[in-house]
Amino acid sequence: MAERRDEELGAALRQLEVPDHGPDFYAQLRERLAEAANAPGEATTPAGAPGGVPARRARARPRRWSRPLLGVATAAAVAIAVLVANVALPSRTHGPRFLGPKVASAAEIRAHVAAALAGTRTLQGVLTVECTISIGECAPPVENGQARAVLRWSVAATASGDERVTGIGTGGDTSYRADQRTEVAIVDPALHALTPASVSTGLAAGPPDSARRSPLARDYGSLVRTFLESGTDAPVVDTTVDGRPAWQLAVQVTPNKLAGPGRSPDRLEVVVDQASGFPLRVTATFAGQFLYQSQLSSLVIDAAVDPSVFVLNPPAGPKVFRHDYGFRAVALDQVAAVVGYQPVLPTDLPPGYHLAEVTVARQAQATGNEGLDPPSRNVVSVAYRRGFDLIVVSTRSTGTDRSAWSDPLGTGEGVFDQPQKYSVAQGAMAGAAAEMVVTPGGTPHVWAIDARLVVTVSGDANRDELTRMMNSLR
Repeated sequence: MAERRDEELGAALRQLEVPDHGPDFYAQLRERLAEAANAPGEATTPAGAPGGVPARRARARPRRWSRPLLGVATAAAVAIAVLVANVALPSRTHGPRFLGPKVASAAEIRAHVAAALAGTRTLQGVLTVECTISIGECAPPVENGQARAVLRWSVAATASGDERVTGIGTGGDTSYRADQRTEVAIVDPALHALTPASVSTGLAAGPPDSARRSPLARDYGSLVRTFLESGTDAPVVDTTVDGRPAWQLAVQVTPNKLAGPGRSPDRLEVVVDQASGFPLRVTATFAGQFLYQSQLSSLVIDAAVDPSVFVLNPPAGPKVFRHDYGFRAVALDQVAAVVGYQPVLPTDLPPGYHLAEVTVARQAQATGNEGLDPPSRNVVSVAYRRGFDLIVVSTRSTGTDRSAWSDPLGTGEGVFDQPQKYSVAQGAMAGAAAEMVVTPGGTPHVWAIDARLVVTVSGDANRDELTRMMNSLR
């Protein structure tokens, strides 16, 4: 009876209309979840004892919350109330623990992961990528065979965009400093003896233009985003990874059939750290066959990172490759003076995102698979951040031949995307032909083109959010 009551109450709460979250929603949510995890448990009196109540009723009593901080949005209060109800009420017999009490569904774990990514400020650990097919820098000696390639990096990253990725067992080392938009890469001498290092300056705010080359985002982040985009529910199992309590679940995903037989997963197995909400491991398979895996170990979240970690000096000598990609940071009111048009930006961003960077270039490298798009002219690249989440909006002149353009953010590397085609309903690009692409291994994005501009909106957003942003361009 109690379980039925709780499920009915939970279902009713989840039907409530929740307004948009305020900008501090994720930070407030993480604080309250941490309070819930660290709060002392309520004492229960055994049933039948003097003055006692059944232990089940005592556990069902919700935690007492401190008074919310001034300025917390109503949406945050409602969302937290729903979350507390799910946490505090006794849940089903077979379910994982969620910060002490139990989780009702895989959907709640996805929400927990999304909140963790949005609220995290620093990350340190070891990233391991294992593959039987070529993906990113991971390339096995025999494609689709039994042989596996394994790459490992020590990683440190901040929510402002700073990143250090140092190869383990190799000589590779890369650092990106967001305030300077500069990447220094020292390559493994065994692979590139003629060019020991490169220094890239004038980088854009993000893709599709030349930006930092991050295995953390490409080899780990894209898989996590695919998991978050999954609409399927799945049984959840308690497990332990590196001594950390974790949840394990598997979700079905739609493979990209045009990528070739066995080159795109139909299933992701995900292991999520219960304390932090961070995914520790994502394994991609097709028809039961292992394809690739990304794993974070020795994970440290939100510890202080010395800024000197991101200082990497290239070796002296003429062999160092240096290239300026031409992007410069400017204020919004200076954009038109450089590119000749007012910036076209979304007015409907997902909750919690803030404007982080505006960069412009009169000309930039060509985009698209194999760089086959027309030359990029009058480019604006704008980044919005929310913790470790990133959205990039770019615009560039169409030029004289609209038909010469293909998807600037095509997944590439032998993958043929299957875009969802439609016409933009409203906003600055109303009536323009658009294509939405959300696929494992690629960056979720939508792009549109008209006689004047080519626009891309990409990053950590779902299909509905990408659509709303494109419709809200002003």
